[in-house]
Amino acid sequence: DGSLELMVHRRLLVDDDRGVSEPLLETDTGDKVRGRHLVLLSSVSDAAARHRLLAEQEVLAPQVVLSLGGSSPYHSRATPKTQFSGLRQELPPQVHLLTLARWGPKMLLLRLEHQFALKEDSDRNLSSPVTLNVQNLFQTFTINYLQETTLAANQPLSRASRLKWMTNTGP
Repeated sequence: DGSLELMVHRRLLVDDDRGVSEPLLETDTGDKVRGRHLVLLSSVSDAAARHRLLAEQEVLAPQVVLSLGGSSPYHSRATPKTQFSGLRQELPPQVHLLTLARWGPKMLLLRLEHQFALKEDSDRNLSSPVTLNVQNLFQTFTINYLQETTLAANQPLSRASRLKWMTNTGP
């Protein structure tokens, strides 16, 4: 038993003292709000896995792109290519390809992230460490040299120096 309240658009006749210093009252046609809400009802044990994987699927949904053929004539007898992946094999569900970008004439920045914290997913064991062989991961190029860096890619991981924060643990 419970309730769920989604506040999509507010209309206030007086200022609510929450930052804009004026009432939220449109006297003209008003704001048009359009969107989609996904509500995921889940147990605590599999909530992280379900929401992270669903969020990735929603944000990285395939885009349909249409274009004129340019200088290449269309051959109706040729079998059209309806699917392409730059990966030779699917990544494990807990691994996300965060960045694959050109970083020089013969250099790419490849950032992979593990999406789950330790003990975050107990149902499907998605929090466990993953070993990934990137040597033959891609179809369109081969990795000849790999250097593991920090997430910001500004220093090799072997020489990374972490900041030491001074904290006040007293009352």
